[in-house]
Order: sequence, then structure tokens, then C-alpha cells
Amino acid sequence: MGVNSTTERGVLASVRPLFVGLALLMIGNGLLGALVGIRAHLEGFPTIVIGVVMAMYYAGFLVGSLTIPRRLVTVGHIRVFAGLTALAAATALSYSLLIDPLSWAALRFVFGLSMSGLYVTMESWLNERATNETRGRLLSAYMLIVTIGLGLGPLLLGLDDPADATLFILVGILISLAVVPVTLIRIPTPSETIPVELSVISLARAAPLGVLAVAISGAAGSAVSTLGAVYATSVGMAPGLVGVFLAVSLVGAAATQYPLGSLSDRFPRRRVILAASVAAVVIAGVAVAADPASIWPFLLIAAYGSLAFPMYSLAVSMVNDVMPHSQLVAAAAGVVFIYGAGSVVGPIGVSVLMDIVGPAGYFWGLAISFLPLAVYALARIAFTARPKQRRFISLPFRSSTAAALLAEPTDDEA
Repeated sequence: MGVNSTTERGVLASVRPLFVGLALLMIGNGLLGALVGIRAHLEGFPTIVIGVVMAMYYAGFLVGSLTIPRRLVTVGHIRVFAGLTALAAATALSYSLLIDPLSWAALRFVFGLSMSGLYVTMESWLNERATNETRGRLLSAYMLIVTIGLGLGPLLLGLDDPADATLFILVGILISLAVVPVTLIRIPTPSETIPVELSVISLARAAPLGVLAVAISGAAGSAVSTLGAVYATSVGMAPGLVGVFLAVSLVGAAATQYPLGSLSDRFPRRRVILAASVAAVVIAGVAVAADPASIWPFLLIAAYGSLAFPMYSLAVSMVNDVMPHSQLVAAAAGVVFIYGAGSVVGPIGVSVLMDIVGPAGYFWGLAISFLPLAVYALARIAFTARPKQRRFISLPFRSSTAAALLAEPTDDEA
């Protein structure tokens, strides 16, 4: 017992520099996403154009998830991490120099690709250090840092005028500093091969409800994150309040991730997905009529985030319920692809509604996002047999295929 405790402490201590670097990356990422949305609105970009620009992050993330794992094998983790960190910092610093939609769309794409590679590098390193005793604690800590970091980032909007270059420079500094703790520690190179290929069609045939839930969680989550700043700015919120508006959605997600997971282990997971979808539709529908100057939009977006972001873990668990154990890790490649595709569509679709009906289109879009999932979940419950359930797998809503390795069941659980 004493030996195991010492080993656990040693493993956790060895990854602290990784977590420091991860926290800096997440704070920078959270601030940049909010800042680009606000600044694009201030620069007079049309709402639909803003939606396309913001969606390019997820397009880059999708491409990165398919290409960066191969670079890890040929170049090595340290070089990939250092190179992508430099690239991400450079893109952050370039926004104030290239103020036009096309340039910003390209910068968002490159930044998304860079972040995808940084996620997979971090997650594969953590998986290398994980043991059966520490795997759960490492994944929980990783999720907590991702969520808190992304939530803290927007709160920095109040430090300076978004119309100036200062906040872009701050993002560049935060991301640049992330490389320092990571490159100054010695961690064995991961030996696991990161999965990058699986037939999406085969995955959809095996787990249609899970696949649809993955796509919609991507669409809804990306719309909340990317267009929330545009909505808040459009209704007259000051930059500091815009940051709070974006942060509370992630606070809600952190609060409900494990309770929803526990419910989905105790009750049929399809019913939990149905209930969460219906609740998300109702909450967003109520928010349409809420007074933007009141506290209600903050409370309602927190409630919506508490359902939209954990839906990813519910969806992944639903996929895992019906996949053979030998394909669980490989299926993660298909899941990340589907999530990325949904994340590209979400901001574009919601921005179209915002362009047609104004700021209220933000909440109309969030409500409509979960309608297909609620209808399909009800149909699956009514007309198909309940699948046998494995344990709930809790994953960050922004992660790579390497996260599946970290969450992979032990031999006994398998």
C-alpha cells in the first residue's frame, strides 16, 4: 500500500509541468476565442461571416486530428509541441496586423490545427505516465484544467479594450510560456500509436444515436463558445460581462459532468440523452424571451452549458456501449472526426439565424440544435431494444483521439 501510494505521488508529480503548460494553453485559447468574436463584431464583419471565421478553428482542429498523430511518430513529441506552440502564438499575434475576414479565417484554421496537435501531444504524454491506479485521477485533473482554463480565459477580456492589440499580445505571451515547463522536463516518449482511421459509415451503422449525439454536441458546444461573445456584444454587454457570460456556460458544464454520467450508469443512457436534449431545447427557448439586461441570460446559458458540453461524454459512452472492446480506442478517431464536423456546422448555422432575426437568433439556434437529437432518441427508445451498457466515460469536450487511450478501461474492466 505504501509502495503504491509512493508510486502514485511520483506519477502525479512528474506530470505537474504538463498541467502547468496545459493551463496556460487553455487560458490563452479561451481568451482568444472570445476576443476574436468581439473584435470581428467591432470591425463590422457581417454576422454570417463571423460564423464562418469562428468555424474555421474547428475545421483546422479536424484536419489536425487526422494529420498530427503521424507527425508525432516521425518528428517526436517535444518537437511537435514546441513547433505547434510557436505557430499558435504567432497566429494570435497576427490578428491585429491582418484585419480582414479571409486572413482571420486562415488564422483560425491554423490555430485550430495547432491546438489539435497540442491536445494529442499532451494526452499521449499523460497516457504514457498513467497507471491503472492513477489513470482516473489524471483524466479528472486533465478535464478540470481544460474546463477551468477555457472558462478563465474570457474573464481576461476586461483587462483592456478589445479594439486594441494588447489582449492579442497577452494571448501570444500565455501560449509562448506554455512551452517552458513542458520542454524543461524529461518524460519518456509515448509508445502507443494514436488511432487516426475508422470508417465513419461503419460507426454510424453501429451506433446511430451515439453518432448523432456526438455531432450535435459539437454543433451546440461550438456555437455556445464562438458566438456567445457576438451575442453578448450585440446586446450591449461590456467586455468584462461578455467574459462572464462565456465563463458561466463552462461552470455549468463542470457542475453536471459527473452527475449526468452517474445517472446514465444507473438508468438507460438513451433516456438520459433524451431528457438532456429536451431540457436544452426548453432552456434555450426560454432564453429567447429573456431580458438581455437582466441576470437571466447568464443563468440560462449556464444551464444550457451544463447539458450541451457533457453531452459529448454521454455520446461517447453511448458509442462505447455498442462497439466491441477491441475497437473502442480506434472508434475514438471516428468520434473526433464527427465531433469536428458538427463543430464546423454549428457556428455557421447559428450565425445565419442571428443574421435573420438578430441577437435572439443565438438562442433560437441553440434550441433548434437539440431538436433532432430529442426526436431521434425518442424513436430509438420506442422502436429498438436497449443496448447493454458499459461504464460512463468522462472526456473533455475538446480532446483528441489520445484521450480515448487515457480513458481506456483496465483489463479487469474490459
